[in-house]
Amino acid sequence: MSMIDLDQMAGRAGRLDCVCPPEEAGRRASEGLWRLAAGFGLAVLAQTLVLAALPVSAAAIAPQPWLAGAPYALTLLGATLATFPAAFLVDSFGRRGALALGASLGIAGGALAAFASLHREFLLLCVGAFWLGVSNGFALFYRHAAAAGPSGARGGAFVFAGGAVAALAAPTLLQLASDHAGPFADAWALAAAGVVDLLALLVAIFLPHALARPREEASSQAGAGRFYIATALGALAWFAMTAMMARAASSLIGCGATASAVGGVIAWHLMAMYAPSALLRLSPWTPPAALTLGAGFALLAGGLALFVGSADTARIAVAMVAAGAGWSLANAGLLQVLYARGSPSRAMLAGHDFALFGAALAGAMAAPLV
Repeated sequence: MSMIDLDQMAGRAGRLDCVCPPEEAGRRASEGLWRLAAGFGLAVLAQTLVLAALPVSAAAIAPQPWLAGAPYALTLLGATLATFPAAFLVDSFGRRGALALGASLGIAGGALAAFASLHREFLLLCVGAFWLGVSNGFALFYRHAAAAGPSGARGGAFVFAGGAVAALAAPTLLQLASDHAGPFADAWALAAAGVVDLLALLVAIFLPHALARPREEASSQAGAGRFYIATALGALAWFAMTAMMARAASSLIGCGATASAVGGVIAWHLMAMYAPSALLRLSPWTPPAALTLGAGFALLAGGLALFVGSADTARIAVAMVAAGAGWSLANAGLLQVLYARGSPSRAMLAGHDFALFGAALAGAMAAPLV
């Protein structure tokens, strides 16, 4: 193979291409997909620890009860504001540098939030929560990095498998915190989230710059209608899901659930958010996007209906798992729609994720009404 056989644009700094023979590109694609799944899984594990510990810590040290929800809202605000920088940093510097930067912010956020929880510094807890949210906004691009490769939407769904597996480790970590840290269990869990982001950083810096030659970029006009519909449906799903998640911890504690039980319910909920998409990736049959979306929204609506007004731990747990599975199927269908005609532009992907996180923030603000 000579230099004249190489695509000159493939060698551009930050270009998500692999300048290598086809067989080498295929091997790197497989390896890269597993690494993306591992990185995303670690990000989900950190998110699970934060979701379990942050509301409890905030409620304990908030100067006013109505401020207790501010740190969680700030994680969503940070994720929302991270979408456009993450999209363009991925394109300018490559996914390795961009995703490593996001993990670094998670390390700092976890450390600061743990310090704030120990020393009862609410303002610092808010800052740490914001940094953790920014890290989560960067981590969401793991699915776009996989879907932009030769596997398309199925690659993005495969990355969700990492989230499903990682969520199962959260109850064990939360139980260890409860057993050994006692009254400082929340701070321990927030510090553990920072350590998990450190592992995510190590995964990110060993990522290939690309899986293989990416799929052709979709025409901004040809797929605009499908893109806007997918974004609107995704925003609706994220609004409903976050409204439930923002109320879950307080509702479970109100039912008498222990901290470890709350973490367990959240972990199973997060596993349900990613496992169905992974199963679709492993299945030889890919259902039509309309079928996947319909099943997803039906489950999500059923889980929301069961959750509203529930005063029983078991009912809340079932509702959260059902809604999580519905959210997963809905997002799998959305990836099919987004990548049906090629890869959307970076600006379109950033706008899509901005809308999703914006809807999630609105859902968190509307949580008291659920």
